[in-house]
Amino acid sequence: MKYGPMLARIGTKTDLSKKGYIYEPKLDGIRAICYKNKRIKLLNRKGRNLDSHYPELDFIQNIDAKSCILDGEIVIYDKNGVPNFNLIQKRDHLENKALIELRSKEHPATYVVFDILMKNGKSLLNLPLLERKKILDETVKDGQCIQKIVFGTNGKKLWKEVTKLKMEGVMAKNASGHYFPNTRVFQWLKIKHLKTIDCVIIGFTQKKRVISALALGVYIKGRLTYIGKVGTGFTYTFLEELHTKLSKIIRKTAPVAYKGREPIIWVQPKLVCAIRYLELSDDTKLRAPAFIGLREDKTTKECTLESQI
Repeated sequence: MKYGPMLARIGTKTDLSKKGYIYEPKLDGIRAICYKNKRIKLLNRKGRNLDSHYPELDFIQNIDAKSCILDGEIVIYDKNGVPNFNLIQKRDHLENKALIELRSKEHPATYVVFDILMKNGKSLLNLPLLERKKILDETVKDGQCIQKIVFGTNGKKLWKEVTKLKMEGVMAKNASGHYFPNTRVFQWLKIKHLKTIDCVIIGFTQKKRVISALALGVYIKGRLTYIGKVGTGFTYTFLEELHTKLSKIIRKTAPVAYKGREPIIWVQPKLVCAIRYLELSDDTKLRAPAFIGLREDKTTKECTLESQI
């Protein structure tokens, strides 16, 4: 049986002291459901198999169960021990086996587990979170490429640590809550330290390079809406690779209502990217945006303003 991951709603700093909640660091990586039978299989949110991209994630000996289903995040730690999405970005789109093997040694990934959905054929979805955590602790042993996430009941203390390390934020989870696959619920809340948003790439401009800026959109009340452009955060090599992808999906008409003067080369809304920004203006435009990376683990329909802001 395949499960879509349970998704969180947006929370605020006032949620750091909610009664009956536990708190985990929000990790900047790729969400993946792990299926363990005779071997390990990792699927991202779109159902894409990630096994060949992260060959070092062979932790079957660390799981004490004939079969189980785990929920977690694939991360790559930087030299300071902080999950770094840019390092994941450099690996997630690779196809060359020799290069994948090289990168797996240069920047090895870790699967950080925070939930267990099934064990030995028995569903755990209707158990309270803390009971699932106990079963997870009995099932998974930390190792070189797999870890159980740390958690506690002091959200404010964790927030101080997260902000000091410039991590993405904190997850607040109802300790007695059940697990609802492929559903966005208020039992899980994401409290962001850094302002980030997942956007749909809807076009690009060309001035002094193959891509000068990317035109971005999100869904607002079900309609894809233009929210500005981003022109920083790229490497030249990445822009060349991205231009090759975008050139294959160019379209003649704009996929959004656009009143700007600068000409944009429009593309089919198929690719998702992560953006860091300062704030959102009153007319719903991103201020001081910077490109973080492509999100091949997310669908365009997930890029709604309501679920992110």
